[in-house]
Amino acid sequence: MSHAFLNSAFTTPQAAWVAHCAVPAVVAGYPLLESVRTCHVQTTPGTAAYGRAPFNHFGHSAERWTDRDRDIVTPANDLLYSNAWIDLRRGPVVITVPPQTGRYFVLELLDTYTNNFHNIGTRNVPAQGGRFALLGPDGTHAAPQGTTPIQCPTALVWVLGRVLVDGDADVVAARGVQAGFAIDAPAAADAPASVAQWQTSGDDPALAFFANLARALRDFPPPASQQGAFDLLRGAHVKLDADGGLGDLRPATLEGLRTAYASAMKIIDGASRPASKAPWRYSTRLGRYGDDLLLRAATAWKGLGALAGDEAIYATTDYDDHGEELDGDRLYRLHFEDGGRIPAGAFWSISLYGADRYFAANAIGRHALGNRSPLERHPDGSLTLYVSRRRPPGPEENWLPAPSGAFYLILRVYHPQPAFLSGAYRMPKLERVA
Repeated sequence: MSHAFLNSAFTTPQAAWVAHCAVPAVVAGYPLLESVRTCHVQTTPGTAAYGRAPFNHFGHSAERWTDRDRDIVTPANDLLYSNAWIDLRRGPVVITVPPQTGRYFVLELLDTYTNNFHNIGTRNVPAQGGRFALLGPDGTHAAPQGTTPIQCPTALVWVLGRVLVDGDADVVAARGVQAGFAIDAPAAADAPASVAQWQTSGDDPALAFFANLARALRDFPPPASQQGAFDLLRGAHVKLDADGGLGDLRPATLEGLRTAYASAMKIIDGASRPASKAPWRYSTRLGRYGDDLLLRAATAWKGLGALAGDEAIYATTDYDDHGEELDGDRLYRLHFEDGGRIPAGAFWSISLYGADRYFAANAIGRHALGNRSPLERHPDGSLTLYVSRRRPPGPEENWLPAPSGAFYLILRVYHPQPAFLSGAYRMPKLERVA
């Protein structure tokens, strides 16, 4: 894969230098801006859709996500989502979780740089429920009495809740769990400037990116170990004003910033694609990235809001057993000799996404199959799933419909067990049948 900053004929050395210095800032800042953009979309009044709510309030999805939903790339179809954007600038915020019912749920806590720094869920909530106090990064407030304190790395926290739902008939019961989530918070402050003044890309996505980045860095400074990725801009004499103004930059600087943005987005996209054609690739480091800035950016690009590996594993396959990219006009099968006993302490599911990273529309409205699906097994107990645009021979219950053209699959394993994490359990390859 070629990159623009390696191949461009720059008009001046200054433009080339700015481009090289700005690429790390785009890679480091992309997840931050995806958080700010999502927060802007979901907290701005006037739109009725999943997850919309003011700061410090839950917005619940009343139905399972489908191909019509476009807020977040690669959502799951077997969960009801709950979104809340928590503002800790005025003090602690308390989240109340209802008593356990035996149904899987997790409230994922993400900082503004998309790190999954803590989870509240079935593995750490008492049977009778609990109250959890989110504390801001300045350390000036104590947790209210009777709460479990959680120290948060940034003053803006994204709570991304997931409640398991077993088909349409189970939706009402799953909503009952969502209704038990509550937030007790101080009076809301004005939205952070980077959220309130979010600038859409318009005709110049590069300059919009750097304007948004300037405001976001003022609101949410990076950890010290990652500051250098942004300080490189100073070495190229690029000053990002806190108000996002870029009007006084020289033409050569603007050229360099535009080239850097285009190049960095190609790098991020390339990093989200498989480095090999091996089936079912996954990382146990998603969600908690440390200083792996490229992994963090690639995850925000292809799977924003990914849970940490101890809660869920996301395994992806883009190629068939011939090493060729998946195409819905072909027929594939996934055969489990063990009947699909993937080592998941909670559950597993396989979801299908089009090349745009969203669910693909299909005639039967099916986007995932898993261990809770009404699958038909062979007499010997083995299981075969089929993937294709056209209905394959055999039971429709075992068919995962694909779009015409490119697609990919994500296997989600919730509460992965040691056999899966160690690689002792091997997923079958996706075999091309026709």
